[in-house]
Amino acid sequence: MAVKIGKAKFGFTQKKYFKLKDGESTFRILPPLGELADEGVWSKFYKIHYGYKNTKGKLRVFQSSLVENRKTKMIEVPDAAAARIKDLKLKLEAAKAAGQKAVVEKLGPLVSGQKPMYNLDSNHYMNVIDTQGNICFLKLRQRAKQQLDIEIKKLREKGIDPLSVENGRYFTFTRTGSGLDTSFGVKVGQEKLNIAGVGEVNRDIVHVLSDELISRLGDEAAQLDKLFKALTADEIERIVKESDLLTGQSPAIDEIFDAKGDGDAAEGDAGDEGGEEASTGTEDAQASAPATETKVETKTEVKAEVKTETKPAQTAVEKVTAQVASKPEVTPAASAATTTTAEQVAGMSDADFLKSLGLS
Repeated sequence: MAVKIGKAKFGFTQKKYFKLKDGESTFRILPPLGELADEGVWSKFYKIHYGYKNTKGKLRVFQSSLVENRKTKMIEVPDAAAARIKDLKLKLEAAKAAGQKAVVEKLGPLVSGQKPMYNLDSNHYMNVIDTQGNICFLKLRQRAKQQLDIEIKKLREKGIDPLSVENGRYFTFTRTGSGLDTSFGVKVGQEKLNIAGVGEVNRDIVHVLSDELISRLGDEAAQLDKLFKALTADEIERIVKESDLLTGQSPAIDEIFDAKGDGDAAEGDAGDEGGEEASTGTEDAQASAPATETKVETKTEVKAEVKTETKPAQTAVEKVTAQVASKPEVTPAASAATTTTAEQVAGMSDADFLKSLGLS
């Protein structure tokens, strides 16, 4: 009786990852692979938390647990990490409105700017091949994915399956701007040909998955349904409660991830902590989040933006200035002895500062 013999695999194969950069990037989208092949799923949507680390300082990313009833707008499954982000952003905005620069300087790096420490990043993920033949997985913002779906639909209406094995197509993505001003464009990759008696013409680049490329998919392509660890709401709440807000380190990470051997697979997008287009409540989150997968038919279901309840931010910020506000008025001669709010914040330990904001 014949026995099928395979080649042994040793160690962990790090998957290659790409995201769109300024200018043009060209990729061939791969067809549904592995366990998703029968379902026809070639793209998965994830909302991923960045910012939390183990006690050695290594980043560990995980899926948001938040589930909201789109009809009632009620939260069915909470997400403590998402709630923390929203709370911090409200406190930051209140501090800006109150002119509390010292508080802004403390909170700003946590949830604002191009690369905030805490970020709920929303993207579509798919396996692709670049023009150099590298197999990797690509992450796309919602607006870029919508443009891709339009181009795929145009080709399918012509009887072309651009993700197929023998008649695939390259797509050239264009990205300009940053943040809310980021713009995306997608077009089918083409080559120029000089035809005698006709002149220069453009032709779609047709790509065939060779046996050599197919043999590499098992090692180099990603399992799209297993890219990021899914945690329970209780596990996320524990990570948040046990974490140091200013460093993101949480002993719970060691137990939930590393003790179970999930560390290597949870380091995130090649160390990318959200990138230049942070999506914590901006950009794609405002455009509504789509469903968690894309099938060959490229139909996209839309999910409403989730909302969480948080406590009023102004009260928390007022705590920082309460000592100053409650002091009696002093004479000009004695004013030199008083301290400004900024000096008081600067003089606080991290623990006292967080406690004053109700974040300890």
